[in-house]
Amino acid sequence: MEEAYIVTIEALNGLLSKKLFYLTQVCISRDTYSSEKRLASLREAPPGLLPISYSVELALYSSYVEPYDPLSLLIIAPVGSGKTELIKAYSVNKGTVFYNDFTAFGLTSLLGQIQAGMVKHVMIADLVRLTARGNPVWHQILLTLNSLIEEGITRIDTYHIHFQSLTPIKAGVIAALTTDEWKARRKQWLRFGFLSRAVPISYHLAPEDIQRGEELLYKSEPSFKPIKLKLPDKTVSVTVPEKHKQTLKRLGTIIAAVNRDETRFRSHRHVLAMAKASALREGRTEVSEEDIGLLKALSVLWLSPYSGDEPSFRIMLTLPATTSRIIDALSPLYSPATVYRRLNYLEKLKAIRRLGEEWHLNL
Repeated sequence: MEEAYIVTIEALNGLLSKKLFYLTQVCISRDTYSSEKRLASLREAPPGLLPISYSVELALYSSYVEPYDPLSLLIIAPVGSGKTELIKAYSVNKGTVFYNDFTAFGLTSLLGQIQAGMVKHVMIADLVRLTARGNPVWHQILLTLNSLIEEGITRIDTYHIHFQSLTPIKAGVIAALTTDEWKARRKQWLRFGFLSRAVPISYHLAPEDIQRGEELLYKSEPSFKPIKLKLPDKTVSVTVPEKHKQTLKRLGTIIAAVNRDETRFRSHRHVLAMAKASALREGRTEVSEEDIGLLKALSVLWLSPYSGDEPSFRIMLTLPATTSRIIDALSPLYSPATVYRRLNYLEKLKAIRRLGEEWHLNL
């Protein structure tokens, strides 16, 4: 069992013992927004990357939600799993800039673009390249990104970076990191505080997703095409009905446990921003059951590093449901064996629970 998984569960158990978060408390009433509608509304994405695609889109839409700052993501996945290509596919949208590599000089130029209002999200293909530089350089870049995400930057005057602004400038960061690099430097990422400022999402590809990807290659069909979003021209106020706030609080507590966010304020802001961004993405100004259902399903990417994948995400969207119904719903893409393995794993994570013949979310 992975060390990071143990840490996460211990953190959640600590919250349970303090009665701050009732993870095993299950609401058995059916959602008003049915699972059939959720599954029917899903669009196509590169094999295995549907939940990651939704996460990136929520981050981009969050730039236009009042009063929140743009969401940041740290996407953790094995080498060759498509994280960099997916980020690049979204870099065609306004307010984004994509970097294969990152230097102190490039960061100084970037700060000027953010100051001019040209950039809302910085996309970094691979943070491993950053860590390959000397410690003083990558430490300074990471600390600058930390400030950019949260408190904003007014002045930097170091050997590597020089910048000044009358008002704090802010932007979101969407960056990719390999699973191996995350394991090797996990304590350093936690110590620098980058993880609590960004929403960490981790995934791997299911066997069927790998097979579908291979088939696309041999058909000479591109797996990744530019993904253009209909982003607003200005910020929008989105409201959250009282009936959804308790669920969002529970989701915020999950992220806080994973991130070791002791006060949980950042994590709750992240969840609220994601819910409102989901509504805005659908052209609404009020958070609905549809948005709550999406966030519940995406939570499988937060519960434990390296655990999330598309079949687990689709299962979470399907609930409440019987095993046979879940198998039928996922049968166009995934085998019964894969579904059984994911149900077993999600139950061990305490993300789902069986009540009679049906599976229910523990959220």
